[in-house]
Amino acid sequence: MTEVTREENLERKKILEAAASAAGHEMRNALNGLLVNLEVVRSMAQASGFAAEPFMSQSLMQSEESVRLAEAAIAMLKLMAGAMGNDGGVSRASADPRQIAIEAGAAAGRLSEALKPLADRGVLSVETSGSAVILRIPEESPNLNTE
Repeated sequence: MTEVTREENLERKKILEAAASAAGHEMRNALNGLLVNLEVVRSMAQASGFAAEPFMSQSLMQSEESVRLAEAAIAMLKLMAGAMGNDGGVSRASADPRQIAIEAGAAAGRLSEALKPLADRGVLSVETSGSAVILRIPEESPNLNTE
């Protein structure tokens, strides 16, 4: 196996970041289209006297939550792409197996804020320390086996 150069890893990082951005753009477009169509259906139902309001309101709330979670997933992809080290692996700055600190530079605050919908659901906790984003998986999470 050949050794990967720093320049090749930087190029890989750029590709991953571009892929995360492109995926995010498409997710946003699809979810925004859904929201617009739900609003149209709600307006048409109201105009025709059809009592769909409780269902439509719930659908809109779930769609808006889906948008927030999609934004959080996109932020996670961007954070992970940015964490790729010179060796092609993800750099990790924590001795705790349930925690990872990722250097995010000037984007740390923005990425941390974008990850809040996942924290609100208890999937992980998010904080910043300087320009690092710190992610921690809760003890009760079934998604991480540290043994």
